[in-house]
Amino acid sequence: MALQGIWFDGKTSASQAVELQMDDVGEISVIQIANASVLARVPFSAVKVSSRVGNTPRFLYFPDGEKFETRQHDQVDQWLQKYRPSFWHNLAHQLETHTYFVALTLVLVITFTWAVAVYGLPAASRYIAFQLPQNVMNRAATETLQFLDKAHLKPTKLDAQTQKQILAHFAPAIEQNKNLHIKVIFRGGGAIGANAFALPDGTVLFTDEIVRLAKNNDELLAVLAHEIGHVKYRHSLRSVIQGSVISFGVAMLTGDLSAASNLLASLPVVITNMSYSRDFEREADDNSLVFLDAHHIERHYFVDLMERLTYQAECSQLMMGAQIKEKWTFKKSSSSSSQSSSASNSNKEHEAKDDEDIAAETNEDDDDDKSQPWLDVEKHKAQCDKLIAEHKKSFFDAKVMGYFASHPETNERTIKFKKPPAKTQP
Repeated sequence: MALQGIWFDGKTSASQAVELQMDDVGEISVIQIANASVLARVPFSAVKVSSRVGNTPRFLYFPDGEKFETRQHDQVDQWLQKYRPSFWHNLAHQLETHTYFVALTLVLVITFTWAVAVYGLPAASRYIAFQLPQNVMNRAATETLQFLDKAHLKPTKLDAQTQKQILAHFAPAIEQNKNLHIKVIFRGGGAIGANAFALPDGTVLFTDEIVRLAKNNDELLAVLAHEIGHVKYRHSLRSVIQGSVISFGVAMLTGDLSAASNLLASLPVVITNMSYSRDFEREADDNSLVFLDAHHIERHYFVDLMERLTYQAECSQLMMGAQIKEKWTFKKSSSSSSQSSSASNSNKEHEAKDDEDIAAETNEDDDDDKSQPWLDVEKHKAQCDKLIAEHKKSFFDAKVMGYFASHPETNERTIKFKKPPAKTQP
C-alpha cells in the first residue's frame, strides 16, 4: 500500500513529490519519486495524523518536524484502521457527513445563540454595569455632556424662576433617590428638540422645548421618575456593553465590518439593540408608575406628555420634509425653465447656488424660536394631521419602521398609564 503526496522537510520552504510505503510491520518509508531515494523511515505509531475534515488536505507529522500532505483520505483511513484502530480517528468526518447530526447541530447553535442574546447577554451586562465604580460613570457622563453641548445643545433660555419652581417640584423624587446622586439640568434642545434623558452619573437633562410642551409640572415630574429609572437600572451603561459585545461578535463572524459588508454586518446590532432599548423603556416606565402611585399623582400625566411629544416630533419631521421637497422642486423647476444652450455654464452655477440656498433655508439659526418646528406645530395642526394620516397609510413607514423603534408601542404605554392603580387593602 502506498500514498502519494507532497513532502516538507521542516527546515526549508521547499517541497517535493514523494510516495509513502507501508511494510507489514507498520513502518513507513518516504520515497522521493524523482530518484527513488529514501528520505525517512519511521514507525507509523510515531506519526501524528490530522483529522479528516471534508475534502481538505490530510497531514502526517513526523517526529523530526517533517510533514507529509495528501488528499488520499481513504488510504490514510485504511492505515489507521489496520495499524492504529480507534473510535476517535474519523469521528469528525463521520459527524460532518451525517445529515441528521448536521441539522441538529444547526438547530442547537441557533438556539444557543438566541438564548445568549436574549438572556445571557442582558444578565451579563447588568452584572458588569453594577460592578463599575462611580468614577467611571462620572467620566462617561462628563464626556457625553461635553459632546452634546458642543454638537447639539444650546444654553437654556428658561428664566431662573421657572427653573426654581420645577426643581422645587422635583425635590421629593430627588430626595427619594438621593443614593443615585440625581441632578437636574436644563439646556436648549437645538436640533434634538423636546426631550429629556439621563446620564450614567445621575444627571437628568431637560430641554427647554419639553418644559414648554408640558402643561403642568406633574407631567415633567412623571418624566423625571422615568429617567430616574434609567439611572437606577444603569440602562445607558448596559446598552453600551451589550452593543459592544454584539458588534465584536459580528466582527468575529464576518471578519470585516467595512465597505460593502458594513450594512449587513451592522443590521443584527441595530435590531438587537432596539429590542434591548424597548425593554429598558418598559423598565423605566414601571419605575415611573411606582413613583406616581406612591405619591398619588395621576398616572396619565406621563403618557399625556409623551403623546404630545410624539405628535409634535412626527409632525415636525413631516413638515420639514414636505418643506424641503417643495423648495427643492420649485428651485429645480425654475432652473430648468431658464436653461438655454448659450448659457449652460451660467445655469449650472445658478443650480449650485440654488442647492446651497435650500440647504441654508433648511438649517436656519436654532436661536430663532420661529425656526423651531416644535413651536410651529400648533399653528399648522390641520396640515400636521393630513401629513400624519398620509404617513400612516404607508405600510413601510407605519409598520416596518415601527419595528425598529426604541420605545414601546404608543398603545401599550397608553393602556399602562391610563389604567387605574390597584387599590390597596386598608
